[in-house]
Order: sequence, then structure tokens, then C-alpha cells
Amino acid sequence: MKDLHDWLEQAWDRHDDAAEALAAELLALAPALPDDDQGADAAHLARHTMLGHLGRPALLHAFHAALPAGTRLDAMKARGEWALAQIENRPVEPLPDAVAWALLGDVVQAELRLGRGDSPRKRVLPLETRATQHPDPAARRAYAATAHNVTHALRMGPREPALDLLMIEMAELERRAWLHAGTWMHVERADYHLAMCHAALGHGAQAQAYAAACIASCERNAAEASERFFAHECAVHAARAAADRQALAQHRAAMLVLLAEVQDADMRAFCEKTLAATPQ
Repeated sequence: MKDLHDWLEQAWDRHDDAAEALAAELLALAPALPDDDQGADAAHLARHTMLGHLGRPALLHAFHAALPAGTRLDAMKARGEWALAQIENRPVEPLPDAVAWALLGDVVQAELRLGRGDSPRKRVLPLETRATQHPDPAARRAYAATAHNVTHALRMGPREPALDLLMIEMAELERRAWLHAGTWMHVERADYHLAMCHAALGHGAQAQAYAAACIASCERNAAEASERFFAHECAVHAARAAADRQALAQHRAAMLVLLAEVQDADMRAFCEKTLAATPQ
């Protein structure tokens, strides 16, 4: 179904900024969703939007109630029901670790939105040893990705001392998890995230150290221009946190040079938007 395919592409692009409107559209679409990859993707988007971005379990219950039966849709509904059961503290059939740990990102983000500030410490941090030593690479990746997503949610959320401390703990966990689950680029991006988290809290020295590690990793691995662009972006934020005007100007200048080397039109547009929002 080409129309649904196109709609889903656009919906994923705007779900960060238009979660309420998108949730309403998904509820309206639910009864007619096909039992195929696109229908499953719509169910995934509904769970992620309604829980992770809105923290509204009732919306996902309504979406599930409207879904038609089908092999793919039933499987996605089971995943959503598992997530809802965690939030609502009720029993549910277990899922494989790789699946459950991927779902934890939406669960924890929903609970944070519901005021349960200890959710990451209860649900994610205690799994570290088991997850990083897991024999299934998919489970290790799912855990690391959830650590990233929760860290991002904390960075973009309200600033208060307990959550700020938790954000740094989660960012450090993210980096450790990717050491066991990913490539050099995953670890480099975790350094980026650590730099941005410390910068958000005004921790100039720590932010600059992680930004330097991020840039060094890009140079060591001959990263493409867009990757190096974002490494210098976090260095700009770190320099601002450190009140280092000279470093800020140097890294912004590097971003401008690298922007000219980005070939992909969509990525270039994203880089331009990022540069416009970067401190001067």
C-alpha cells in the first residue's frame, strides 16, 4: 500500500514534534491497517508515540482495541501489551530478551512522563551485567539502544538535580553498553552524547573531554564529513559550557568547512538546521 508507506515515512519524520496529532491519526487508521510490514510499522509507531513521547497508556489501549486481527498485527499488539503490563504492574507472558529490552525504552520514557523518576534506575541499570554478557548480539544491541533512548529522553526533559544525576549515569551506561554491542561509531556517538549531557549541565571540562574523544575517534577511523560535523557540534556546546570562546569559534568554523563536504541533500539540510541552532 504505497499511500500508507509514504504516510509512515512522513509520520516517523514528524513524530517528535507532532506526537498528539500523530496519535489521533494512528487511532483513526487502526481499524483499516493491513496485516503486513506496513501495518506492523504503524503499530510500532503507535506504541512509541503513545508511550515514549506522550506517556499515555490509555491511548495505546484504545489503539489495540481498534486493530484488526492478523499474524503481524497480533505480534505487534503482544509487544505493546507487554509494555503496557510493565507500566501497569501486572503479569504478562515473557518475551525474548532482545525484544523485551528494545521495548524497555518506551516503557521507561512513559514512566518518566508519568512522574516515575526512578524508572531507569529500577528497570535499566540493574540489567547491565546480564545484558553486556548476553550471548545474543541482538539483545546486547537492544539494551544499548534503550540506554541511548532513555539518556536522550532525560537530556531533552526537565532539569532537576535527581534527574540530572540519573542522566549522567545513563549516558555512562550507554557508552559501556555499546563497547559490548556496537562498532567504533556507536562508542563515538556515546561520547557525543556524554559531551552533550555534561554541556547541558554546565560541566565544561567533562564536556570538552568527551567532545575531544568524539573528534579523535572520527579522525582515527576516517569518518565521513557528516559524522565529523556532529563531533564538532558537541564540541561547540562543550566550549560554551566551559566559557571557552576561542574553542567555540574554532569548532563552529570546522562545522562550516565540513558542511560543504556533505553530499547527501537530506543530511546536508539536517546539518544546516543543526548549525543554525548551534551557539555562536
